[in-house]
Amino acid sequence: MQSEYTVFAVDDVDAGRFMIESAFGQLYTVETFPSGAACIERMAVKIPDLFMLDVDMPEMDGFTLCRYIKSQASSTHVPVIFISALDDLESRLTGYDAGGDDFIAKPVKLAILKQKVEVLRRIAEEKSALRSRLDESDMLTTLVLSNLDEYAVLIKFLRSLNKCERYANVAEAVLTMLKEFRLEGAVQLRLATVEMTINHAGEVSPLHSSIIKHVCSQGTIAEFKNRAAFNFEHVSVLVDNMPLSDPDACGRLKDHLAIAVETVEEKLLALQTRQENAQTKDEIASLLQSLGSAIHAFSKKYEDARFAGSETTRLMLDELATEFVSLGMREVQEESIKEIILSRTDQLTNIFDLGAETEATLNELSVRLNKALGSRS
Repeated sequence: MQSEYTVFAVDDVDAGRFMIESAFGQLYTVETFPSGAACIERMAVKIPDLFMLDVDMPEMDGFTLCRYIKSQASSTHVPVIFISALDDLESRLTGYDAGGDDFIAKPVKLAILKQKVEVLRRIAEEKSALRSRLDESDMLTTLVLSNLDEYAVLIKFLRSLNKCERYANVAEAVLTMLKEFRLEGAVQLRLATVEMTINHAGEVSPLHSSIIKHVCSQGTIAEFKNRAAFNFEHVSVLVDNMPLSDPDACGRLKDHLAIAVETVEEKLLALQTRQENAQTKDEIASLLQSLGSAIHAFSKKYEDARFAGSETTRLMLDELATEFVSLGMREVQEESIKEIILSRTDQLTNIFDLGAETEATLNELSVRLNKALGSRS
């Protein structure tokens, strides 16, 4: 029994037309034509659901006929299958550029051709059904406006998230987004230094918090009747009133929320990294302050030690002078001994005089640390 689905087959060879008519005549309404001109003449009266075109034909080849078909508003949407003995890349590219939908090389395997025709028929039916739905202008308008509103909410949320500087700001932004989606729920943040679970009323009950902790292990998206949970390592959002009565809206909202919560996860990681960097900066600043104090204290102790060393040397010389008198040494001998002691004392002082070098090294280290700290600001 023939169906209303119509196939136009164009081939200048009788056997080719006979093959198509024999293979598809019981399935569809098939009309065959020996030339492109004959096909075009028939198109003035009827437009089929599918064209099968031989490529190598006199006067007008299949590629030329296809370009004509696709140039007409009445037939531009109709699929075209090329059937040709040519099986090279150039021929296939030419068919593609002409607007063809498929290319079958001869000798034709009817099982494959039938399968391809059925696929194109099914696709055409789906497109037709879609066009019918789109013709319902009221529904289309509602759908478009709804989508625009939802995308606007998502974009607004992403922009607000970019400005959040604290974890609490992130949680509040999520709750605001849920409210604008006309949804109710709660958000839980889990980080090394903070864990919070809040809803529009503030801190949630222990039971509500325990429910979120339980569902956060159920996968990225978990659904429980009209509830849906969106989970990542550091954040979970539990929605209590998904609109199950509107599957399209429900599907869109799940997509939007999945994007939003994944973005929250990245924002939390960024905030955590920034916080860790700030702590490191504070530690370095404290270390620099301690280093400065240590340098100052070291410098003072060094000066005190030099002064004490000088005083000790002076006292030692005075004591030696007193002892020299009792020894009855000549003045030349006394001066020689004093000179030896002063010389060796100065040598020892110079050997252990590392204060200036150490202070310079520590000061240089302090300057470098300050520069590094400034570059991280």
